[in-house]
Amino acid sequence: MTNLADGDLMKSLFSGCVAVLLLTCGDRAFAADPPSSRPTVATITKVVKSVSRKAGPAPWEPATKGNRLQTGDMVKTGEASLTIVKFADNSLIRIREKSELTVTGTLHERSFSKAVEMGAGAIGFRIPKQNPNEEFRFTSPTSVASIRGTAGMFAAADSSDTLTVLEGTIHFVNRFSSSSVEVESGETGISGRDGLIGTSPSSPAQRREAEEALMTGEQQKTLEMELRNGSGKVKKLRIEYRE
Repeated sequence: MTNLADGDLMKSLFSGCVAVLLLTCGDRAFAADPPSSRPTVATITKVVKSVSRKAGPAPWEPATKGNRLQTGDMVKTGEASLTIVKFADNSLIRIREKSELTVTGTLHERSFSKAVEMGAGAIGFRIPKQNPNEEFRFTSPTSVASIRGTAGMFAAADSSDTLTVLEGTIHFVNRFSSSSVEVESGETGISGRDGLIGTSPSSPAQRREAEEALMTGEQQKTLEMELRNGSGKVKKLRIEYRE
């Protein structure tokens, strides 16, 4: 009987110690910041004139260079304004005046899928080649453009969307009819709210507009230096950079 009582006592003491340890560890665990449910997907790298951003449920506020955008954040530009947004995979979009959009991103293991939901306006884009299990999409109430690696311009309007491709190929879908086309380099696709979608060779004006939509305003500069080694030989070094 004495041994059994001692055993019960030891079990009680052990359980109490475990409970204290769990409470202590639990306090520390709950004190730690939980992982963000809205991962950072892009950064604003340039702001010209009137540009605003909306972080989740927060109100609109002026955007500045260096602002990070989490999935679900919104960006809009005013008249004669623009901003450049760079994604984590170096995808680049140039948001033109009077545009409004939402950026989203999904990270699964090592794959990173991105999307830009256009409310109105136009963007120039340069998207690097995506991995097999990744994609970049532009969406609007009218269309979906699925991109694997290309450059061009996407514009969303009330009656139709316009997609001009400068490089690569884009799968373009009309959301009203589910009809789709492949828009090749040198072509422009038009997707309407009447369900119609089609392609045609880009006109000089459409191509020029797409090229202008990609301009970042950065100027390329060249730095030249002469380096002399121990034997007196001179070697010229040429460095090209943008600012």
